[in-house]
Amino acid sequence: MLVTLLLLSAALYISQVEDATPLDSPRTNDIIGVCKLGTTQAVTSALANISTGGNINILTDDLNTFKALLIHHSYEALVSLDFNLINVSSYQDGVWISWGQNGEGISGACVDFAVNSSGISSTVSSGYSVNVTTALEISGHYTTINGSFKQATLTCNVLNEGKPALARNMSIYYEDDGSLESENWVSVQSPNLTENRNGTYLISFTAQTLTPDDPLVVSVHCWDLRSIFVQANCTCVQT
Repeated sequence: MLVTLLLLSAALYISQVEDATPLDSPRTNDIIGVCKLGTTQAVTSALANISTGGNINILTDDLNTFKALLIHHSYEALVSLDFNLINVSSYQDGVWISWGQNGEGISGACVDFAVNSSGISSTVSSGYSVNVTTALEISGHYTTINGSFKQATLTCNVLNEGKPALARNMSIYYEDDGSLESENWVSVQSPNLTENRNGTYLISFTAQTLTPDDPLVVSVHCWDLRSIFVQANCTCVQT
């Protein structure tokens, strides 16, 4: 549903641009702008879907849908749009999902685009990349307060394309015996969360592990304002 709304809004924008631009004015630059807007929306929507368990092929499907809408609504110019899903470094078919145990989590998508628009008075070619990345960085410490009870404090940083961002929702879990060999995650109910409005969140809660000597392993699940999901695990430091 989300991708449909985004793509339809892009198609409507294309039509509005064409209606608002005088017939004797070049529209190719407007089409390039629409391409960048629409492809960014399509990549973002696909990543939100993939990061919550959707098929990785949705990225190609959404881009092909936008491409068809673009060509269908480009009445005043001949437009071609080609894309290449990045397959270098950590990316596979344009997608990078890395939710590690070291306090860092990444959900990203990167696609290269080439667009050509030929109008009555001008022809414009443009190449650009769309990189959508949500990252989560967490660290924490705890103090044993009574037997197997532990008072924990986490620092979580949310980033969009490397810049501080806000979270729509966060869920906190801890492993009941501090070992990931046989995982048994306990959901933290009503943690105390402080939002600093700069992408940094301070979260405190009380956890009970099976024995006092168990380390405290936590997992933070985060959805950003774009509905992209990312998670990260870490072992808290005892203080």
